[in-house]
Amino acid sequence: MTLSLDLTIPGLSATDQETLNRLWRQLNAKQARNRVRRIYYDSKNALKDLGIAIPPSLRNLDAVLGWPAKAVDKLAERTHLDGFVLPGKSTADLGLDDLWIENRLDIEAPQAHISGLLHACAFVATTLGDTTAGEPKVIVTAHSAEHATGLWDPRRRRLSAALVVVAVDNAGNVSELVMALPDKILSMRHDGTKWDVRAVTHKLGRVPVEPLVYQPRLGRPFGKSRLTRPVLYLADSALRTVVRSEVGAEFFSAPQRYAMGADETAFQDADGKPRGQWEAVIGRVWAIERDDEGEIPVVGQFPQVSMQPHSEHLRMWAMLYAGETSLPVSSLGIIQDNPSSAEAIHASMEDLITEAEAAMTTFGAGWRMTALTALQLRDDLEAVPKEWSGLRAKWRNPATPSQAQSADAAAKLVGAGILPPDSEVTYEMLGFDQTTIARLIEDKRRAQAQDRLTALATAAQSARQNPAVAQMSASRGNAE
Repeated sequence: MTLSLDLTIPGLSATDQETLNRLWRQLNAKQARNRVRRIYYDSKNALKDLGIAIPPSLRNLDAVLGWPAKAVDKLAERTHLDGFVLPGKSTADLGLDDLWIENRLDIEAPQAHISGLLHACAFVATTLGDTTAGEPKVIVTAHSAEHATGLWDPRRRRLSAALVVVAVDNAGNVSELVMALPDKILSMRHDGTKWDVRAVTHKLGRVPVEPLVYQPRLGRPFGKSRLTRPVLYLADSALRTVVRSEVGAEFFSAPQRYAMGADETAFQDADGKPRGQWEAVIGRVWAIERDDEGEIPVVGQFPQVSMQPHSEHLRMWAMLYAGETSLPVSSLGIIQDNPSSAEAIHASMEDLITEAEAAMTTFGAGWRMTALTALQLRDDLEAVPKEWSGLRAKWRNPATPSQAQSADAAAKLVGAGILPPDSEVTYEMLGFDQTTIARLIEDKRRAQAQDRLTALATAAQSARQNPAVAQMSASRGNAE
């Protein structure tokens, strides 16, 4: 995608054009840095050679290092959105389960989290769909910060405007834009000659786009990327170490030999042509004649280069990188000499778990408002009903405990009377997925219904066997 410096669209009001200009300039200003982070995440960053230790013939070596992707993916794996909860109400009855399934949020949400961690934020737009074309009634779509941006309102703690690049032409020029405002949605399409502007009003009173922000702070409401400047520097340094180890491995595999006092014919083939360097290296036995004075040439070999300094250097970069990203060093391929205990492994993950919990708090705020906006649009409401105010995003435990640990914790809470044994929360603590939980609840209901039928049948049988009941039944028959 290629962004021009200015974008003037005929048909917009002066106010809307000024808002578009601000959004467009902001998207332009962040594009270069966002592209750099994507290149590092995709392991397509070029080697930054210092011009000292790497021979010119090896400077174009296509070396890669996946550490930047690790910094993003390892945290994204621990920010797993499991749906929504509303105390006192069923999300299925509210329609949130249908919203989740129709928009495939189990697939869309993890992608949004990866993009948010990579570019500091991602944007989730909520719009009405065209049901006649087979679309869901409400569409929830996540957008990368490379193709979307917004203006932050610090007083209302939400966006005052948002811009999404929907499509580009074959030349990379923007061909479709959507600008979301608190009272309308402007869709702008370019057919190759002119812009077509269409407006759709809404009654939300806010922009139907929510940011998913990682580590926001005062003065920087859109947060920061996981791939900070220190992280990128350490990744570059580690990549240079990998390339230097490749160079060292070449010399390690081909030991340097020397011959003093040998005639030049010793390095020529049968035709008198000089032998290639590789042919000279792989020759196991050198047959060298005495020189003109009858002396035997001195042949020897230089000590081989050790690979240990390179491995120790890479270990040093891994330690620094792990400290900067809160990753355990084992995630970077550095294996400790002694196997870690379960407690040590959990302790190494503690910083990453803490960061995941913080990320879930900020991401959850965006997902909560997204769900409320979707319900408002579906029901054509002007305001959020008071009974929906308790809606929250539901997250999986970022500590990812084992089944044995989860079962032990749940058993203790049930034994203490804090959790009922057949509660949905208990099933979640045991680590069951939503499909299994739904089946367990349905089996429980079926068993309860069967128990009621059995109890009624037993009561009826007991009543028929009671003499007093039998006499009353006989008296009624005689009376009739």
